[in-house]
Amino acid sequence: MSRAAKLTFLGSCAFAVGTIWFVHKAQESERATMYQGVLRDQERKAQRDKNTREFDETRALHAELIKQQPNVRDISSDKS
Repeated sequence: MSRAAKLTFLGSCAFAVGTIWFVHKAQESERATMYQGVLRDQERKAQRDKNTREFDETRALHAELIKQQPNVRDISSDKS
């Protein structure tokens, strides 16, 4: 094989290996970025569930306090 052929072959191999390495790294980076989206979605869902629980607790507390308070109209009608 001539020297030019060997250099061409070596350059082609180096280019192929470099391209494969670059694509592999790009895929790893993209996969990591996509996984961050999954983590954000899980955090949002956990926060939404927490907010729903707090809202339900607040609504139940409100209903209980309304039951405990006397009706304002009943008090005013008793005085007349």
